[in-house]
Amino acid sequence: MSKSDKDDYIAFHKLTKGLLTIGGLWRYEDSGFFYRLLPYKQLAISIGLSLAVLNYVFENFSNLSLVARGLSITTSFLSAAFKVICFMIRREDLTNLHKTLDPYFNEMLKDSKLSKFILKKVNTFRYISLVYAVLLSLCSVFYIVAPLIAIFYCHHHKINLTKYPLIYPTSYPWKITSTGLVYQIHYTFEILASLTLFFVTTSVDSLFTFYIFQMIGQLREISYCITNINDKDDGKSAVCKCVTQYEKILKCREILEKIYGPIILWIMTTNAIVLCTLLFQISQMKSITVIQGILFTTYFVLKMIQTFMYAWSGSCLIEESEDCRDSVYAANWYGNKRFMSSIVIMLSQRPLILTACNFSVVSVKIFVMILNTTISYFFLLQTLDDHE
Repeated sequence: MSKSDKDDYIAFHKLTKGLLTIGGLWRYEDSGFFYRLLPYKQLAISIGLSLAVLNYVFENFSNLSLVARGLSITTSFLSAAFKVICFMIRREDLTNLHKTLDPYFNEMLKDSKLSKFILKKVNTFRYISLVYAVLLSLCSVFYIVAPLIAIFYCHHHKINLTKYPLIYPTSYPWKITSTGLVYQIHYTFEILASLTLFFVTTSVDSLFTFYIFQMIGQLREISYCITNINDKDDGKSAVCKCVTQYEKILKCREILEKIYGPIILWIMTTNAIVLCTLLFQISQMKSITVIQGILFTTYFVLKMIQTFMYAWSGSCLIEESEDCRDSVYAANWYGNKRFMSSIVIMLSQRPLILTACNFSVVSVKIFVMILNTTISYFFLLQTLDDHE
């Protein structure tokens, strides 16, 4: 094992745990009362901001461009709320999954010969999560700073603003004055909403890739143990251990589907809508400022990476399970009746796949499907706009 691979894994672990902790979604045995309240705070802020944007959409329902903009923002905050709800409902499953995968993976790292196999491509998993977090942070900063830049520009050029802009296109049931405490409270609330969106989204999505990598590590351990069996070894005990370990991986797969199945199905559906509305907003603009161009590009790439993260991670798990079966088949077992039955059982297993609520297999194919759906929705919106 190279030191850089181990460092990458540790950094990956710390990044995921840190984001989940700030979002209040990491399970601590001795967590305090206020920490346990964090998920409820995240949920309330996300739903509150979603309702304010939806009210803006209803007020501007005749303007298709404004409706598209509002819906793209609403779906993002509803996604954050939905992720928090799923984690709150499946809290015990998350704890069991972590106790099954994390300690065992740390034990595997102690074996220097084994660890170099299980840490392959760890930098790829880590960098995808890191790039995703950086892009989302940049997007959040642009959203937060944009109203301040607009206010500064107007004051500098002595332009009288009748109403100060907020971060998001929102409409509240009460009147907001241009300046003063009321505006500052609403601006602060939308900053908190941006932070909530950042920490919930990055932590939940990164945790999925992290657990997938740990499951892949256990599949690699099975391949390593099977391929290193020789005539002098007690092959039966090694094979029995691998069969038991594979059963644990299957249980982890079932838990992961319970937790992330609804989330993946929601993301794949809403991301097609968000990407479509972003393309439509760009097509409706006669001119785009530099800030708007950076914001739209960052947000578009961000949603593409989010969709790809889930699809690619699912494909990696399928590929590794197929490699594991190939390793079992190529092992030194033929003619050894002592453990041939166990080998046959392992070879009869189907590739390890993840499904989104039994609706679709999570793989790169679903990423291609989302792109095709996005283009179809975009042409539909253009057709509706032309009729208007």
